[in-house]
Amino acid sequence: METTFYMPKPANRPLLDAIGSLATAEVFTHKGEYLQGPIPLVVDGRERYTMGVFSLLDDLNSAFVDVRAHKHSPIGSHAQYQTGDDSPAVSVHANGWNDGEVKIVTISVVATWKWLKIKEKPHYEVYGYHDILVGAGSGSSSALIEAAIIATAREHGRELDYEEIYSIHAEVESGSDALTYPQASVVAGRLPLTSPVKVMGWRPPSFKAITWSTGDSVSTGSVKFSYTEPEMLLWRVRWASVERAVRTGDSRRLATLAMASADENQKRNISRDLPLLIHAVSNFGALGYSVAHTGSYHTALFPSTVERDLLDSFSDHVRTHSKHLATEVRVFDTTQAAERRK
Repeated sequence: METTFYMPKPANRPLLDAIGSLATAEVFTHKGEYLQGPIPLVVDGRERYTMGVFSLLDDLNSAFVDVRAHKHSPIGSHAQYQTGDDSPAVSVHANGWNDGEVKIVTISVVATWKWLKIKEKPHYEVYGYHDILVGAGSGSSSALIEAAIIATAREHGRELDYEEIYSIHAEVESGSDALTYPQASVVAGRLPLTSPVKVMGWRPPSFKAITWSTGDSVSTGSVKFSYTEPEMLLWRVRWASVERAVRTGDSRRLATLAMASADENQKRNISRDLPLLIHAVSNFGALGYSVAHTGSYHTALFPSTVERDLLDSFSDHVRTHSKHLATEVRVFDTTQAAERRK
């Protein structure tokens, strides 16, 4: 599934033109995560397992990055992170970014500069923001990284294809999300791969979905996973079923598989709002539900034909009965999100 970058492609222009280059990365997010579990892959001729994530397409959250290359350091600019004497300086004018986000954006700009084999060493200025929950497995770092990669390339008059973007991304971040990949895919949660673990197909699931936050963020890396041999075998079957559901457009099957994954995740991150998801299925006609592996987000999956009044009714139910007082409830359409990316 593909990320849409709404900014127009720039004309080729001189390297040191001070006009900014813009990129917006929308999140192929874990917030509406369908399934997360062990998936086999072959490395150097040997089969091994990594943590695979198949996520819900959601355009409610995005990251915006503006990269500008200057011949000399602009007055008042300084580099927060210097990645090496042979690398260009990068000044990040963050809008609410934390130190970790400033650092990964800096590394992304420099990694792209190296990838493009730019001879000059300009001073980069970077501006941007994002509206993605940090540290919750929601794809905030991936969105910032890919927006920074694309914006840097555009500042040098280059449009990268998704394979180039993903390759640079994998150099910056382990377990990167394939935001720009054009098909529904399983990505690696723990390995710096330069391509998705498994490509599922072109037909995105069609849901109306209600998602809400459920408390404090949980560090993705802190979630421990272990599986028995029978559970590994079960996940092989599940991934095969996911692929069949995507290729045949079987949203009901996918919702059922998502529920199984969500219920399994309760062994690792117990959710106090799980009864609300179960209630969505039993009393509001939802096909199923998903829970992000961090436990930070819950999503009820409704048929794409559901009436808006019913979605509003369930949203009100969540706001009234959620165990978390600061709950933000949002509604989105996975089909519309996919169409905007074509």
